[in-house]
Amino acid sequence: MTLDVLQGIITPPIVKASKGANIPLWLTLPMSGCFVIGCIFLFAPSSSLAAANEQVRWTGIAYLIAAGTFTISALLGWFLAAFPVTNIQDKRSKKVAVHLFIFMMLLTIAAIVAIFSTSLIFSLEVSPVRLSAEKRGNIACSIDAGASCTNCFDDLDENRCPEWSEGEVKKVIQTELKLSATMAAIFFIYGSSALRFGFTLRSHIMKYQIDYV
Repeated sequence: MTLDVLQGIITPPIVKASKGANIPLWLTLPMSGCFVIGCIFLFAPSSSLAAANEQVRWTGIAYLIAAGTFTISALLGWFLAAFPVTNIQDKRSKKVAVHLFIFMMLLTIAAIVAIFSTSLIFSLEVSPVRLSAEKRGNIACSIDAGASCTNCFDDLDENRCPEWSEGEVKKVIQTELKLSATMAAIFFIYGSSALRFGFTLRSHIMKYQIDYV
């Protein structure tokens, strides 16, 4: 009986401490994933979204924003796990940190949801991507891996790569957007799990159930 009571008292703080220590590692994948995808969408010559219009190109910016908020959340998670509460000032610091953690995760999830919604809408042609002749030619030349394009160095942008139609270019863009929606759904799971942990930790801080063991 006494052993069961001690186990009930000691085990929850140890479990919480273990989860808290793993939060930075847990957020490493979505943090690095958002950064890489954002850079590819914005700067990679082979990305069709890098040359697309602002209707879909802003998703790359949103990925970089999400990478930043994931990074800040990971740092806050490290702080929450690394420093125990030994006095009132420590408790105040942890309360501020956990509230910042929750706020950053809410921002992250909002960015991820916006990315997912936009990617899904445009990938399913619910809101078709509009391309000018200039953008069609530029995108076709940048993504052509089989050297099938001609006139890629033509002074007139609309004459570039007549072998690729606007519909074919749009299909490539929609494929990238489907990949974007899939990755956003995965990152949403990571963010939701971290947010749930943040609310649980906040509850424990308010009730003084902190790692003293």
